[in-house]
Amino acid sequence: MSFERVGNTALWNNTLGVKSGQFNEKREELRASYMNFREKTAHLVSKISGTLPGLTQHDVSHLDALWEVADLICGDSYPFNPIEAYVFGGAILLHDSALCFEAYDGGVEEVRSTAIWKDTLASVLDSVAYDEAVQISDFAALRYLHAHQAESLTEKSWLDPESKSPLFLIENSFFRKHLGRLIGQIAASHHWSIEEVSNKLPLQVNALPGFPRDWRIDPIKIACMLRCADAAHIDNERAPDFLHALIKRRGVSFTHWKAQNKLASVDVDQSDSTGSTLIFTSTHRFLENESEAWWVAYDAVCMVEKEIRASNALLETRSQQALFQVKRVKGVESPELMSKYIQTEGWSPCMAEVYVGNIENLVRTLGGEKLYGESCDKFEVMVRELIQNARDSIQARKELEKDFKGKILISLEKSSTGYCLCIEDDGVGMSKRVLIGPLLDFGTSFWTSTLVHSEFPGLRSSKFKAVGQFGIGFYSVFMGAEKVVVASRPWNGGSSDVWQLNFNRGLSLRPLLKNTKPDDFKTDISTQVKLDLKPEILVNHEEVEVKRNVAGAENLKINAADFISSLCAALDVSVFFKVGNCDYTEIHRNILLQDDYQCWLDRISYAKYQSTYVSNYISNNVERLRPIVEDGLWHGLAAISTSSHVEQSFLNVRTVGNLCSSVHGRSGEDFIGYVNYLPKSARREGLKFSASPQAIESWAKEQIEILHEKGITPLEKCQLAYSLCYFDIDPIDVANVVVCRNNDFEILSFEELALLSVEEGVAFVKASYMDHVDAYSSIKSMEGKALFRPIRNSNFLSLKMLDGKPENDRSVLGCLFRKIIQLGYKPEVRIESEIGKSMFGMNDALIVTSKTN
Repeated sequence: MSFERVGNTALWNNTLGVKSGQFNEKREELRASYMNFREKTAHLVSKISGTLPGLTQHDVSHLDALWEVADLICGDSYPFNPIEAYVFGGAILLHDSALCFEAYDGGVEEVRSTAIWKDTLASVLDSVAYDEAVQISDFAALRYLHAHQAESLTEKSWLDPESKSPLFLIENSFFRKHLGRLIGQIAASHHWSIEEVSNKLPLQVNALPGFPRDWRIDPIKIACMLRCADAAHIDNERAPDFLHALIKRRGVSFTHWKAQNKLASVDVDQSDSTGSTLIFTSTHRFLENESEAWWVAYDAVCMVEKEIRASNALLETRSQQALFQVKRVKGVESPELMSKYIQTEGWSPCMAEVYVGNIENLVRTLGGEKLYGESCDKFEVMVRELIQNARDSIQARKELEKDFKGKILISLEKSSTGYCLCIEDDGVGMSKRVLIGPLLDFGTSFWTSTLVHSEFPGLRSSKFKAVGQFGIGFYSVFMGAEKVVVASRPWNGGSSDVWQLNFNRGLSLRPLLKNTKPDDFKTDISTQVKLDLKPEILVNHEEVEVKRNVAGAENLKINAADFISSLCAALDVSVFFKVGNCDYTEIHRNILLQDDYQCWLDRISYAKYQSTYVSNYISNNVERLRPIVEDGLWHGLAAISTSSHVEQSFLNVRTVGNLCSSVHGRSGEDFIGYVNYLPKSARREGLKFSASPQAIESWAKEQIEILHEKGITPLEKCQLAYSLCYFDIDPIDVANVVVCRNNDFEILSFEELALLSVEEGVAFVKASYMDHVDAYSSIKSMEGKALFRPIRNSNFLSLKMLDGKPENDRSVLGCLFRKIIQLGYKPEVRIESEIGKSMFGMNDALIVTSKTN
């Protein structure tokens, strides 16, 4: 471990180097302690390559090299005293030393028991094999923990295996006691922001007792030296060829290695007579297939420029004497300029990034009507998205705070221009970092961002599952709001932690940020969102229109409380609502705590606004409601529908994330109650059931048993066929179908229908342009055939064939085919063209007959 490269620097020679004169004994004491400190740390950092083989070099050669780089940046005559040199050298030794398991008392077990390790494992386990996920988690955890762990490394001891006595990195107990904690703090600061360096570190630490008074310490200066030197040490020394050949890297590690592998040591630009410019050059050209590595190198050099400028700006506010000699990095102004020094071959880097000329318009478009549809109910979309955000925040807090319940408060206030909508919750809330970070980062969900690790350690690896995934729902509010104010604080913070964003003129990339709480910000809430609605969004809170989406049907006019209640249909949080100065009333109870299913179903179906048939049907069938449960989670609360008079009755709700995907145009076909779906896109359309097929089947079987116990009628069995097919449940042995024979209607089982195919054939009227029973055909019967008569439109009516067999086994044709085969016959299909007309065009007939095998 040659010390020559450190000993040749002006920073060392001017402070701790061997020289005669006053205070030489004090220098020698510091120098001897540092050399011992360095020797011990060298053993510790040698373990990093074994723990994290994908990293570039972090051994003692990297630590010594930082003296050289700092010497280059600071200049030959930098104001620096021996104690500062000792602290600086110690911070260098410690800054990356905790990137190995040996730096932690509990070793690998301690690191892997941390929340950050578990969170990372949970986030990557679905995409990579377990062993690779563990490696990724080790890296993420150590990168996250190592700076903080560095603060206490000087106080940590290791037992001597022979004497069993404690061994410390700083053997000199005097220096360890008086300088150890400061050295650790400065080492940790290389992972802080420059603002944190300014705010967290002391402005001055006086000289140690017995040492010259002017050997006082400037911690901020030393921290700036460390962060700039660490950023600028990017070269082939940290990524040597032979070691790369031994350790076969790939992915991000390979790219970073390749970027540094082709760089020469950093130097001062000799064309700058002031010596204030650094220059980075390459030893080999970057080929076209190495373009990604070139950009990594360019970004790293730009980071050096940023650190030097930020550090000098901070130092300038304190003392002109402490400014670094180096002020800039050559070529960072553009990739084109940088390619003169970090050279390429066969391609030319340029700033050809995707550019959006009008970001506000893009956000307005993709986060508004173009996403949700120009005819969307804007009030519905806005309220739903904000409730979803509030729900996620509350559920997150439930994971962090045992026995927490949570609530959402919604109020409407009439104003001279319209309504003010306010939605509040007592969930985890948002810090300033979240408020100006993920919230404003269009397309980035906080719950999937890396910031969630530091804001709420352990949340990613908990049972918490956010509904919000796309990071654009918040922007829907600008479809219908003229002014938006978001105020929030972390749930465990105080009133001084409340920050608010003001969008005073709708969507703007320059909202106002204020560290003040609104006058009506309650002490028990975490987040408040206020919208000044455009006049056309809500005209009268007593008459909110709900559309039936059927030609000629009269739409409903309901009050805002019932409208919002139906949006919250399956929410696992209670919601309270008020208008004006009235008191809050509960309009939705946490679905898991709901004990009056009739009241719940009455409310979400708007029963009081419809004919008595709806409320009577609810009364007669509410006892059949059963939850669809899987792994302790509810995916629905529903009963299979068996009525033919429930179209547009609003008896069922399709939810995504337990929020109604749309309150409009709902029926009671297939089921009553709610069933939850997985989102197809950010629009919240349901793609497929969130429950597994096994969970759906278990619930459906119970429904069938209940129906038989109650006494299901033959006609209800016909409806049952359609509903079971919707849930991909086989109706072949429990359902009936309607046919017309000789102008008479008959209700048959599938076995009876199969036997008719042997005797006379079974006919299905299909549209000539699609393989589906035409539910709107005027053809009522076919001579000599049993004509299947549809009750309503459904996937049960599919006639699509694949390789000579029905594509959908659960469809009427699929069930008929299977039953024919079960009875020992062979089904045959033929088409009779243009047998009649429908409102959609000509009809064909698909005829099924059977023969003995």
